[in-house]
Amino acid sequence: MTPAIETGRLTLRSPDERDLERIVDLIGDYDVSSMLSRVPHPYTQDHGRAWLARSAEPEKHGERVFAIDDGSGLVGAVSFRELHKTPVIGYWLGRRYWGRGYMSEAVSAALDWLFRETDHDTVVGETMNENPASLKVQEKLGFTVVGESSCESRARGEARPATRMELKRVNFNKRTA
Repeated sequence: MTPAIETGRLTLRSPDERDLERIVDLIGDYDVSSMLSRVPHPYTQDHGRAWLARSAEPEKHGERVFAIDDGSGLVGAVSFRELHKTPVIGYWLGRRYWGRGYMSEAVSAALDWLFRETDHDTVVGETMNENPASLKVQEKLGFTVVGESSCESRARGEARPATRMELKRVNFNKRTA
């Protein structure tokens, strides 16, 4: 089970069945799903149930998922996949929660967990170039650009130009010291 992490305004916790309706509602918004690589559109309850089932078995799937809860329930998620290799960070936030600084707060807390609880020295992220808010979150937290790439979007059915970034443990620790 994913440990609960408290921040100033948020709790990062394991997603569970009580989150299903909000997951489908929030990530079912095309403005959200179209910026993500692995999320289809439309997003159904069956998709949500499958995501919750995978999230419940992090060791089996090599992915750790944190639900972002602002006290009203799930508002988004942060995850690390490929935990058996170099972790890849992913995150999303429901549109009505944009512009509140939630994602920077949640990603910072999740990165702190990753570098404190694992021996990984690097985490990577890949963000579509047309998502400047997501790129800004990574830049703010110390990620550096390592190249350009192409990111598949299941919701769009096509690949989009993307920026590949990475964060080294030493750089994150300097920022938080």
